[in-house]
Amino acid sequence: MPVYKYYGLFEPDEGAVAVSFPDLAGCLTFGDDFSEALESAKEALGGYLLVSEEDKDAIPTPSKAATLKVPEGASLVLVEVNTDDYRETV
Repeated sequence: MPVYKYYGLFEPDEGAVAVSFPDLAGCLTFGDDFSEALESAKEALGGYLLVSEEDKDAIPTPSKAATLKVPEGASLVLVEVNTDDYRETV
């Protein structure tokens, strides 16, 4: 049961909410509002980490909140996923 917790950076962006994960290059998503952005963030994070596991890529250690820069107007949100939730069962 691989559970991961990473901080997502939630930033307002032209009527939507953009989400990036500072520790995971290229792990990006968005939503029309915060709630949708959070659901999209969970899916993006789960998928990103599942592929990393399957490809045997190194998974970075999550940063501590105090070490991450948060731009004005943005929010830092801890996003938790279990990659087993994203595995296909056959």
